[in-house]
Amino acid sequence: MISVKTIVIILVIFLWIASFYDNDNNNDKNYIASGNETDQRPSAKWGTKGTGDGEFNEPHTIAFDPVGNAYVTDLGNNRVQKFDSDGNFITKWGTKGTGDGEFLIPEGVDIDSLGNVYIADTGSSRIQKFDSDGNFITKWGTKGTGDGQFSSHAHGIAIDSSNHVYVTDRYNHNVQKFDSDGNFITKWGTKGTGDGEFNEPHSSAVDKFDNIYVSDMNNNRVQKFDSDGNFITKWGTKGTGDGQFRLLLGIDTDSFANVYVVDQNRSDIQKFDMNGDFLVKLKSSDFSKLEDIELNSNDYMFITDRGNHNVQKYTNPKVQ
Repeated sequence: MISVKTIVIILVIFLWIASFYDNDNNNDKNYIASGNETDQRPSAKWGTKGTGDGEFNEPHTIAFDPVGNAYVTDLGNNRVQKFDSDGNFITKWGTKGTGDGEFLIPEGVDIDSLGNVYIADTGSSRIQKFDSDGNFITKWGTKGTGDGQFSSHAHGIAIDSSNHVYVTDRYNHNVQKFDSDGNFITKWGTKGTGDGEFNEPHSSAVDKFDNIYVSDMNNNRVQKFDSDGNFITKWGTKGTGDGQFRLLLGIDTDSFANVYVVDQNRSDIQKFDMNGDFLVKLKSSDFSKLEDIELNSNDYMFITDRGNHNVQKYTNPKVQ
């Protein structure tokens, strides 16, 4: 028969272990129960305003390569900076200009499965492709409305599992699809409020099923398409409630195909399932002027903040 002393010892050990588990959860998790919001602090951040290595002048978009390095478009400095997963500076490239490897307002960035880097060189109405060290490979696009042409604000880039490149064009109100060499495949969208129409689409993201999610900025909604541009569903209206938007910008998906949307006006991030059902939202006292969100292979959230000129990391270990 177990003695009272033994029972007490077992209970003390259990409570001691549980206290560590709770502390870990309180330190790491960014989300609370569905339908609520939480004010959390970043688990890490890097960057300050400036022109030096690791400094930014309005960091715009962030993307990760297959080995976990982060690439950030440093908009005001007309360059791209590369960091390891802890935010340690690795390299940079780009100056202001229109030549190969030069930029006029670099905004969107994404990485293919081979580690090649694609940059939306917005002011030059083109896409530039580099290797992971910043060596120029190719470019495509001129200003216009035709196939393979862009407005002065071809903004977002997303890449699917077959290395197809999707470019969201705000002022042409469409999405164009290319192969990894820049050859035009198809496009969809025109200005409007109907299904598959856009009013200044800002960014796009691809889930693990190669579905495309587009932040339809001025229509205050997210639209979802298959990889051929066929409309699947949409969600969102203008407002401050759960599932509503005021200025939706960056968008990304996690390993479970949940969708995360940055809203600069509301200064929050909302999380949805792949059908658009609202799950939870995140606020932080560290937010200033949010722009983009990217989740790495471990579903940690990395957010570019143009107002604070930094990148912020938020852990999210219980994504499901």
